[in-house]
Amino acid sequence: MQDSTKAIPQGADSVPTLRDLYARLGPRNGIAARVVAHLAAAGTSVALSTVFNVIYGRSNHAAVTDAFLTVVAAEKERRADVAARTRALAA
Repeated sequence: MQDSTKAIPQGADSVPTLRDLYARLGPRNGIAARVVAHLAAAGTSVALSTVFNVIYGRSNHAAVTDAFLTVVAAEKERRADVAARTRALAA
């Protein structure tokens, strides 16, 4: 399992981007597909390429951005829960 506590690099004028969050989750994380599924459950149909265009800053779609942040927050909570459960079982 990856270390999900890596800090997002920030300089004096650096602001974290969606791409930074996506990269922090590691390769082949499936987040984009989960964003599409999350939006489909809410009744909005978007292509996977639309999600990646928003993540990489080539497009600005508010619903996709909100869904991405929601899915990333849920994934962060899930990873923290898995880590806590692992520590509890190892003790």
